[in-house]
Amino acid sequence: MTSEPSTVSTVVQGGVSVAAIAFLQSALTHMIPYAICAVPLIILDLLWGIRAAHYRKERVTFSRAFRRTMSKVADYLCWIIIAASIAIAFDRRWIEFIIIGAVMFNEIMSIVSNYLETKDIKLSSLGLFRWLFKTASCKVGVEVSREDIEEILTEKPKRKRNSKGQFVKKED
Repeated sequence: MTSEPSTVSTVVQGGVSVAAIAFLQSALTHMIPYAICAVPLIILDLLWGIRAAHYRKERVTFSRAFRRTMSKVADYLCWIIIAASIAIAFDRRWIEFIIIGAVMFNEIMSIVSNYLETKDIKLSSLGLFRWLFKTASCKVGVEVSREDIEEILTEKPKRKRNSKGQFVKKED
């Protein structure tokens, strides 16, 4: 006795497939400009990452560099598909700009950090964020004092080390 799918379930599966393909096709057309912007960022990150690794006297292999670059390409594709899908699902284009903007900002920070590392300069992401926030708030007309920033952002307490340089656990 063979069980054949019913006509109703076949029609439902076909309808769901068509809807999913149409949704994905719409998301893919939104994704093309972001994919084009991602290519030079990935290449620059690869080049400056290699230079920074050489500067740190780390061993750089083609296999590891290729694997990390391909992983980054896959990550970008996932983020782009997620951002485009969410923007289409909620019919709010600004959502994809925020998500992709955050991903690309992170990539640009990585590139700049690797570049500056080869020049013996350490980039403080928190310091840059504070500067950007203060500049943006001044343009809008909101005044932000240092006390306001310190209320929101506080420094982590320094962790103690023992004589071997290992971190000591907190005592209750």
